[in-house]
Amino acid sequence: MQKYGGTSLATAEKVIEAARQILAARADGHEVVAVVSAMGQTTDKLLRLASAVSDRPDPAELDALLGTGEAVSAALLSLALIHRGAASRSFSGAEAGIRTDDRHGRATIEAVDPTRLRQDLGRGVIPVVTGFQGEAGVGGPRTTLGRGGSDTTGVALAAALDADHCEIVTDVAGVYTADPRTVTGARRHTTLLYEEVAELAVGGAKVLAASSVDYARIHGVALKVRSNSSLNGPQTWVGHRHRAAAVRFADASWRPAGLDEAPVIAGVATKSGLVRCVLRRITADHAFAILHALAASGIEVELRRYGNLGTEDVSDVALTLSADDVDEVRALLAEIQPRTGVEEVHWTSNLARLSVVGLGIGQRPDASLHLLGALRSVGAARTDLLVTSNRLSVLTGQGCLAAATQRVHDVFVHETPVSALAATWWADDRGRLNTPVPALTAAD
Repeated sequence: MQKYGGTSLATAEKVIEAARQILAARADGHEVVAVVSAMGQTTDKLLRLASAVSDRPDPAELDALLGTGEAVSAALLSLALIHRGAASRSFSGAEAGIRTDDRHGRATIEAVDPTRLRQDLGRGVIPVVTGFQGEAGVGGPRTTLGRGGSDTTGVALAAALDADHCEIVTDVAGVYTADPRTVTGARRHTTLLYEEVAELAVGGAKVLAASSVDYARIHGVALKVRSNSSLNGPQTWVGHRHRAAAVRFADASWRPAGLDEAPVIAGVATKSGLVRCVLRRITADHAFAILHALAASGIEVELRRYGNLGTEDVSDVALTLSADDVDEVRALLAEIQPRTGVEEVHWTSNLARLSVVGLGIGQRPDASLHLLGALRSVGAARTDLLVTSNRLSVLTGQGCLAAATQRVHDVFVHETPVSALAATWWADDRGRLNTPVPALTAAD
């Protein structure tokens, strides 16, 4: 199974190179099914077109529109394969047997029927499948799986076909400790656990979609992330095996000190374009009603804080969401406000989440000190620190994200001694979570 991302199919020349790599894998004795994303920035262009003709596009028709991007990629790649003497056929998600629920724009795969793919493979045909899409039941409406859904399509088909593994072909040579295109000194991993890559994906790393990693873990599909420039070049394997047992140090690959010495850092990930919404002084019943309405809407909202203000029977609720969903959440809050009595709502825009991922990192008492000290050292705003077993994350200003990411990566990957951070951390009270964060811009 090979899945080609949009950057790997952005031009006719890259489509031809993808065809060449598929044929090379076939010449090595492998049966290949290819899954494709839309070319380059096609999906974004289609979204802009939809917004130009409608303030609130109909979800079903928007799915129908967005699915055309992958259809173009699949047909082009199939044409390139046929031109080179191979038998090939493009498949829509529905034709490939991808069955989903009926949530337009956020559909989840419920079943896969690979019968038609198996038939074509048996006849020597190379199937090229449109990623990111399916149908709601047999013969139901077209649906899309959300951003990164092509990764999930590839993994789901690999599981259904009992493939050896699923290759994720992208514009970087594997999974790095940070985005090597923007962070100096980022280092490539040779192997990672599902859990580590899933945490990186949730944190905003764009190499793999979080849903695809979860699907791979549940169904035991090994993942290989490699560059579109070479079939047999550097790569990262993702699976159940512990990295320490499989790592072979070569080229730029890297693993820091053992678990007995320091947490193994999977990487630093960022997610920009976020907005923080704080609902002040609401009762527990009203908070529950609001959270229930948000959950029912299907909007991806992260609850960052929910707590009582002291002896009063009122609470603060702090939420983080994508800027793309702000209008929908505002409308929802306005609709339920008469029932909940929400009077004080604060919005803060131009935010980004910065996360450090590593097995057991949240159990290290000095780890948060490393993170907050690194952010303070470059003057980056910081609020809403969240610590889990395998991830530390904090909100910061989007304008200082690049400098903050570089500094945090330097601290954790190059193991700056905690004492060096502590010397500046306690110099004054700057950096405490409850101090003002002037780098963050209020929306209203």
